[in-house]
Amino acid sequence: MFKLLAVTDPASCREVLADRLRHLAASCIDALILRAKELPPQDYLTLASQAQLICQANGLPLILHTYPDACHQLGIFSLHVSYPQLVQQPQLRTQVQRLGVSVHTLTEARQAAALGADYLIAGHIFATACKQGLPGRGIDFLREVCDATPLPVYAIGGITPANIGRIKKAGADGACLMSSLMTCPEPALLVRELRQTLEERRQDFF
Repeated sequence: MFKLLAVTDPASCREVLADRLRHLAASCIDALILRAKELPPQDYLTLASQAQLICQANGLPLILHTYPDACHQLGIFSLHVSYPQLVQQPQLRTQVQRLGVSVHTLTEARQAAALGADYLIAGHIFATACKQGLPGRGIDFLREVCDATPLPVYAIGGITPANIGRIKKAGADGACLMSSLMTCPEPALLVRELRQTLEERRQDFF
């Protein structure tokens, strides 16, 4: 079933990040990826510990980002990394139970699968404020990634209620939203609108 994932971006968040995390956890997203690459490891660990409590209280799967040590310290064994990080640290596959990788080319998608990724996030599909001045890679790119690997593929980049149907039709297993969920007044309303467009209900991610 088609899933909706939230990806955090502290730089674009318009309120205290912990408050936004609570709002996201209370919405009908399927999982939360705690992305905060600008934070040093200890600060990220503090944030991840806070996010863990929030997600546990809402029965929401939490996926950490970039820092495998935080996974081990908190007992969270789902990690998402960039493709370059996976290439530099292929041992990550043996350190966590679930490994996601962001890819931006068909070659990266195939190589990430070969290195043991459990799922891929492909982007950016449409133009987005996070990538100002860069055109989206488009639906054809997404379809190629979906066809190139048996892994679940989640699209990211400029996804809205107006175009999310195209994401699903291209074969993606779900969509990731970052800037829109960081900046919208009420995340629950946006998620509800996306689900109504798709006629989908929240699904178990793990």
